[in-house]
Amino acid sequence: MREFPSYIKVDLAELWRTVVRYWWILLLIFVFVAAAGYFISKRQKPVYESTARLLAAQSSGFAIGQFQSLPTASPLDSQAYIQAALSTQVIADTFNLGAGPQNQQVLDNLRKKLRVRAIDGRQTSVIILNARDTSPANSTKLANAWADALRRWDDQRVRSTFRLNRQALEAQLKVLNADISRPGATAQDIDARRTQIAGVQRDLDLIRALEQGATGQLSLLDAADLPSKPVAPRPLFTAILAGILALVLGFLVLLLREATTRRVRGSEEAAEISGLPVLGEFPRVPSLQGRDLPREAASYLRTYVNRSLMDEHPKVVAITSPESGEGKSSVSLALAKAYARAGKRTLLIDLDLRKPVLHKEFGLTSGADIISVLRDPMFTLSAHQVEAGLHVLPCLQILPDSAELLAEHFRPFLRRLLEVQDWDVVVIDTAPILEVTDTLIIAPQVSGLVVVVSAGSTNRRRLNAALDSLKRIGARVIGVAVNNLRSGEGLTASSRGYGSYGSKYRVTPGSSTEERDIRQTSEW
Repeated sequence: MREFPSYIKVDLAELWRTVVRYWWILLLIFVFVAAAGYFISKRQKPVYESTARLLAAQSSGFAIGQFQSLPTASPLDSQAYIQAALSTQVIADTFNLGAGPQNQQVLDNLRKKLRVRAIDGRQTSVIILNARDTSPANSTKLANAWADALRRWDDQRVRSTFRLNRQALEAQLKVLNADISRPGATAQDIDARRTQIAGVQRDLDLIRALEQGATGQLSLLDAADLPSKPVAPRPLFTAILAGILALVLGFLVLLLREATTRRVRGSEEAAEISGLPVLGEFPRVPSLQGRDLPREAASYLRTYVNRSLMDEHPKVVAITSPESGEGKSSVSLALAKAYARAGKRTLLIDLDLRKPVLHKEFGLTSGADIISVLRDPMFTLSAHQVEAGLHVLPCLQILPDSAELLAEHFRPFLRRLLEVQDWDVVVIDTAPILEVTDTLIIAPQVSGLVVVVSAGSTNRRRLNAALDSLKRIGARVIGVAVNNLRSGEGLTASSRGYGSYGSKYRVTPGSSTEERDIRQTSEW
């Protein structure tokens, strides 16, 4: 796992689990995008491509008259021919257009239909000219016309070389004739000049003949043929490519989501961020199951809490969370029931005085209530027995100024609770740490505090802020309980449900919340 600033992390294992979890969505995206690419490509007008090939061979020089070697043309490499083929002069000649600015836009549009490349050899090169058009006949005509225009340009280039030599010989001949006509020239000088004139004239006649029949280095290797099938669009290729790109984009989205998430993903991350042991792991349960969490997971939590508070009797355990909606009340209820099943006299107190919920779980609407007990100077302790060994002291009224009540009365209430010795374990459901100060008043006075973390919901920064607040007031935080885990995300089998070991939990139909019975149906 690589960590970046601001708690940005990339967990490859979690990324793979995310990909596996959403594979069907990625598959649907692949199919949809591939189908869309196929049908869009199918509706496009077909494009045909024709190819003409030219052979570029370097010409050799030959001896002529007074010149030791006169080349037929300056040799060009394949790159020069590629640039020449795309030049305005050649393309304008191909389409019989002028090279003026009024035709520049037309030439630019025509240039988009043309492609040229070269294959180089030791002494020769092959220039490949590709022309595209929506008509196969037009593409063939265009490729052949382009090849002819490039050959004409090369022929003109070679002729220009001979023209320069011809003009030089003509100028030399004119000077020699002038010397013969000059007054005072001796007979010996005239004979020498006439000999030179005869040689230059011979060279001039040869140059003129070569100029008339001069050809360039290019020769037609293959003329363009009528294409049998279009080169574009290719519906199947487009569909596969679009589908693959959609998969890559989907994977990048998942990677970005994984890299930028600020939520605690699971037990390992909760332990890493908090620096505390994971005392309990609870899987995600169906909404119809209410706040009942699996018994085996609650038993793990009870065992680890007992180990952490071994010397405490009675044990006073407070359950809290950084923010609301993270499952602290469900964990409190599960832990209290686990102690009751183990034969411990257990008292469950709802001290979330601003948003109490435990009374709804047991259908309590009247009777003993924690606010009345706290306001009683004698702290008369009375509670509702809801199960064998389990008593509940609910909060039946909402108290907006609960912090003042707790600051004044909780310490003596807790002292009274410990003096009566009526219970072996007291489980307290407290308010979220970062939303109100109630828990910060309670936390330093209990035996131990368990912080509930909801996988995929609890914010990393807020978890650290909550733990820092508890540390500042000297609270004894014994560990974290991770709630809402997906299958396979926990460290113990309890987080996946005991059914993975060979049995399934079954809720008795028609039973009330407090009478719900989890029975095991063996699969052996």
